[in-house]
Amino acid sequence: MPSVINPNVQFDGEMSVRYDCFVPKLIPDYVHLHELLVAQLGIALGKGSRILVVGAGTCTEVLTLADFDPTWTFVAVEPSAPMVSVARERIEAAGLSDRVSFHVGTLGTLKDQGPFDAATAILMMHFVPVDQKAAVFEDIAKRLKTNAPLVMVHPIGDPESDEHAPAMQAWRNHMNETLKEKADTVYANVSETLHFMSDNAQTDALSGVGFDQVVRFHTRMVFGAWVAMKG
Repeated sequence: MPSVINPNVQFDGEMSVRYDCFVPKLIPDYVHLHELLVAQLGIALGKGSRILVVGAGTCTEVLTLADFDPTWTFVAVEPSAPMVSVARERIEAAGLSDRVSFHVGTLGTLKDQGPFDAATAILMMHFVPVDQKAAVFEDIAKRLKTNAPLVMVHPIGDPESDEHAPAMQAWRNHMNETLKEKADTVYANVSETLHFMSDNAQTDALSGVGFDQVVRFHTRMVFGAWVAMKG
């Protein structure tokens, strides 16, 4: 069974400082995924939109979206205090402190109920145990306006399916190219933390808490990207 991470341990001070150099090597299409995020929200949102960023990490998606539209503001939710420390430095260096507020903790402890014009969950849902994913989707949904989009990126799949093992092997091959001698160790550590859910089960979980029009708009190896609209 996959382990449940402690964010302040998994993403401690050392990892938080290295994260922005490390993650593009780990995640295929990492930069491209942020371009697709801009494309999805650029179509859906107008001026002055307020965006909930769940699992904000070091705020790469915030920086990308803030650059696209100077009127958008953000609430960045991140349970790892070291990651938030790095994120604050990046946001301050970009001159965006007046547009970004931080919550150090989980979404469940966020007092701000919105409503938000959109939400993102980039590379975080795979850390949530399967039996808790629907509750996280519901917590996001209740903070969104009607017709507001949720954009997500994470690994997905049914470990019992025929296509899962080849997709995982492709990801491992990717690490062999980008991480070289560290690939085996990283793969072993990372794969132990992945809580997989099938695409159909995820769509059912989203639909069950009020999302519709769930569309998978990108696939690479074991990674997927989706947009779902709050009904």
